[in-house]
Amino acid sequence: MAHADIDPAHPPKRRLGALVLVRDDAGRILLVKPTYRSGWVLPGGAAHQGESIADAAARELAEETGLVRRPTHYLVLDQVPASDDGTSAEGLNVVCDAGDQLTAEEAKTVVVPETAADELCAVRWVPPEDLDKYAQPYQARRIRAALATLESDAARPLLTLGEPAGA
Repeated sequence: MAHADIDPAHPPKRRLGALVLVRDDAGRILLVKPTYRSGWVLPGGAAHQGESIADAAARELAEETGLVRRPTHYLVLDQVPASDDGTSAEGLNVVCDAGDQLTAEEAKTVVVPETAADELCAVRWVPPEDLDKYAQPYQARRIRAALATLESDAARPLLTLGEPAGA
């Protein structure tokens, strides 16, 4: 998501995104609706300078949904070219696993916090088969790849200098 510490006139040459795949006990995926572009996306955003992917994913998830989770594994790494109009830098998006699925009761409590209302206008739990109705095609492909990784038990640990996230 957008950040006050990024100068739009001088965006970074490469963006490092930390996204989080959150599922409920029905297998639905949590998506958020940005106010500044079309389509629904996974919660997440840019890692700050010097911030680990795990820390960025946890921070963004809390800021955008109020959920407190500490991702320890990633599911997919998605390289994104710079936009043709020069408004966004090329980047890498790391889709992290939020861990255990949320119960139905936990899922009901997820809302856009008031502090994120300028960036997000809604949250929605979407069944995997309905992704194309909400997400841009590249977003839906990214989410399906992350789900396939989960199904194959192929998640990889997030490391900082060889140490597991949260160690």
